[in-house]
Amino acid sequence: MQAAGARMTFSGSLEELSALVQQLGLPCHWEHKGAFELCVFDDGVSNLKLNWWPETGALRLVGDPEQRVDVERRLAELLAG
Repeated sequence: MQAAGARMTFSGSLEELSALVQQLGLPCHWEHKGAFELCVFDDGVSNLKLNWWPETGALRLVGDPEQRVDVERRLAELLAG
């Protein structure tokens, strides 16, 4: 697991990543999208989505920058341990 700015990676399981994301305190649900897993945040405010490619470990948070920057920072801190 590592985090460096907007380039984040996670090499564990989907269950482990899901547990980390839960620590953000934002309601969300996961969808399988072929080569990647998608976490859709259901907070009613943002349009944030977290894409995770298990094969490479790449993580990318996409959506409105106004909400994304803070969530991205918090997620990077969780990934860093």
